[in-house]
Amino acid sequence: MRIPALVFFATLLSVTPVVSQHASHFGPTIRRKVDPEFTADARQAHIQGTVLLYMKVGTDGRAHDIRVIRGLGHGLDEKAMECLAKWEFQPALKDGEPVAVAATVEINFRLD
Repeated sequence: MRIPALVFFATLLSVTPVVSQHASHFGPTIRRKVDPEFTADARQAHIQGTVLLYMKVGTDGRAHDIRVIRGLGHGLDEKAMECLAKWEFQPALKDGEPVAVAATVEINFRLD
């Protein structure tokens, strides 16, 4: 039996400052990504698609307050949230100081 491979794509879609934006502001950048795991249930049901997540990137460079905006079910929403919690970011900067920002991220699950 051939087990389909997981093809993973992630996109940081948008960044919105949680603080006011009166001076120079630079959004967060991804330092390290962790790929999500495909669940056995989703693999067996041949579920593919995109999980859209909301998060806040803290001044510590970690994802906080992760929520599903649009999910796929079959455990993939949870797997997407788990992997995003392991990502590391260079925090956003305002006037050279780290600031928290809100962002949306797409985690794409594709079977090969």
